[in-house]
Amino acid sequence: MTRKVLPALLGVAALSLTSVVAQEDEEEASNEPMRCLSMNSIRSTKVLDDSRVLFFNARDKVYLNRLDRECLGLSRSGTFEYRVQSGARHARLCSTDSISVIETSGRGLNCGLGMFEPLTQDELESLMGGPNPAITSAPVDLPKEAPPAAEPAPPQ
Repeated sequence: MTRKVLPALLGVAALSLTSVVAQEDEEEASNEPMRCLSMNSIRSTKVLDDSRVLFFNARDKVYLNRLDRECLGLSRSGTFEYRVQSGARHARLCSTDSISVIETSGRGLNCGLGMFEPLTQDELESLMGGPNPAITSAPVDLPKEAPPAAEPAPPQ
């Protein structure tokens, strides 16, 4: 009996996982604000100011999150960490979760997330101050390449 039950349970688990993935795909295709994003789909983030953060998705979608209150020090540090509630079936970052500002002296304020609002390319360009192809291809705070050092003039 046990040998017959195990494959059935595995089948139910696989169908459940497929259903959840399909539901996430439908939510991401919608233009309505979303309560959660799959942790696996978050490619990078960009802090706009102390109240707004952009989340870049692996499918080239961008979501604006308006924090539930101003998060002092967020724009200054530009970095934060987040943890999802344990016990979730699938790791998702939700409007019920919070972020913690990372200060040079350690952790800063904890601030609650808001809904994830999908942005069009035009809305993204407006927020970022104009078209910039680097935004969609590399939106994270990547280290900037130092300009090449000028070579000293040859002695005369």
